[in-house]
Order: sequence, then structure tokens, then C-alpha cells
Amino acid sequence: MSYVQTDYTTLGGRVTCTQCSAKSKRSQERCRNPAIKGKTKCKHHGGRSTGCKTPEGKARQIAANTKHGRETRAIREERSAKLAELYELEKEMRNMGMVEGSWVSRKPPNR
Repeated sequence: MSYVQTDYTTLGGRVTCTQCSAKSKRSQERCRNPAIKGKTKCKHHGGRSTGCKTPEGKARQIAANTKHGRETRAIREERSAKLAELYELEKEMRNMGMVEGSWVSRKPPNR
């Protein structure tokens, strides 16, 4: 078990600060920069961020509910509705005998 240094002494021993607690995805090593005073992250990893201040901004952040920055709740619901519609169309086409083979849109119903 290795010792993790959390305090830095800089300016010839006159200033003591904490280490940024951000971790790299690739190397799994901690950031070596000093954290901003009163925070746990350095300026490069969001230590200067204050977040949303206004009620409108906070509501917008909650409503977005982003995942990896590309998907929102609305986009997922829209995709789900389109896939359900596609499944219903495929089911009707199979009943008419227009389509054979494996199911494309969703799992086939239990037979």
C-alpha cells in the first residue's frame, strides 16, 4: 500500500495546500496540481466552478439530466416511442405476410 500525498508545501515552506483529488481515466493517477483554497479540485478540474446560481439555471440543469453529454431524458423518450411504433408496424407487416425472417426492431414476442 503506497502513501498518497495530500498536502503540498510550496514557496519555501511558507504555503501549505491540498492536492487536487481528480483522477485520470487512463493512468488512474491523481492530478498533481494544488487544489484551490477551500476546494478539493484544481482550477483545471472544476475547482473554480460555482455551479448554477439562479433558480432558472438550477431547474434547467435538473431538467437536462444529461448522460455523457449526448442524451437527455426527452431524446430517450422520443427514441423509445419511435421504436415502439416501428415494432407495431413490423408486427402488422408480419401478420400480412409481407416480412419474414428475424425481427428487426425489437425482440420477437414469446410464442
